[in-house]
Amino acid sequence: MHDDAEPDLPDYGTPGGTPQRVGGPAYGSARQGRTVSDAPAPAPETDVSGDGDDEGGFAGFLDAVQDRAQAVLSDLGIGPDDDLPTVADGVDWSLYPGTRAGDAEFALAALSQEEIIERNEALLSRLRDAITPRFGLSWGLFGEIPRVDPEVNDWGGESLLETCTTGTWRSTAKLTNPLVKMQLVDLVSGLLEAEGFHDVTLRNDPAHASGAAALAALEHEFGGLTLRDQVVWSLVARESVHSDSEFELTIIELKHDRTGRFLEAARARAELRGGPMSSVDLEIVSRGTLPPESEDEFRDRARRYDDREPPAL
Repeated sequence: MHDDAEPDLPDYGTPGGTPQRVGGPAYGSARQGRTVSDAPAPAPETDVSGDGDDEGGFAGFLDAVQDRAQAVLSDLGIGPDDDLPTVADGVDWSLYPGTRAGDAEFALAALSQEEIIERNEALLSRLRDAITPRFGLSWGLFGEIPRVDPEVNDWGGESLLETCTTGTWRSTAKLTNPLVKMQLVDLVSGLLEAEGFHDVTLRNDPAHASGAAALAALEHEFGGLTLRDQVVWSLVARESVHSDSEFELTIIELKHDRTGRFLEAARARAELRGGPMSSVDLEIVSRGTLPPESEDEFRDRARRYDDREPPAL
């Protein structure tokens, strides 16, 4: 069913014309990525007493900041309806705390960041438990557990939402028989659908490619035009009810690499992070997760954008 272990293969992009990944790349920003252990401890409670008036709270403070910013713009002869790239309907959308217009309601209603991380890790554990006895694979964990990266919104501002990526669970042995690979794909597809995932797609399936350009792109990304001679298989699925999450199963078999391009990249990654180069990989990426320490600020900032129309992108 499998061969001896080898030292991992990097993630591959999707050139135009091939079946797209269900999700998109993690959004970058000036903030550094972090692990869950880096999350700040809850602030100690303080006794706020005295005669100070805190009417409006943080939302009122934001209103005052925006009003002051508009006053500065007015001094420069720029009105609230002038054609600025990030200003529309009287607000600056670069300060929007979400990622896309209208996503605040979903972010607040979704599972918490901790719940998403726990759910993802539990799902990967159940998948490994189902795969191991049938296919004889054992596993190693590579990468941060999990990796948490900041996001930016559609108008270039820093979002309060974050992308959480599980560590990569990688088999210590490879699968070589295409029939066995398809059995694995079928097993995992059924388990994902039972867990509430949808749009389960085998991205490297040549049936998804139509036309010469699409076939050329398929060969470039996956290393072959047929399932039998491809270097990389990629099964993806989404969960969009309780989170914005994408699962990916990657099957890598470097013996089919006729150009050396996949092998060179795999060696570089193995030197950096270790692990086998030909393997079965399991990973989940969840976007738009809200850290608990940012929930109050997110709610207050998002309220200012209720019923407002964003600028055209």
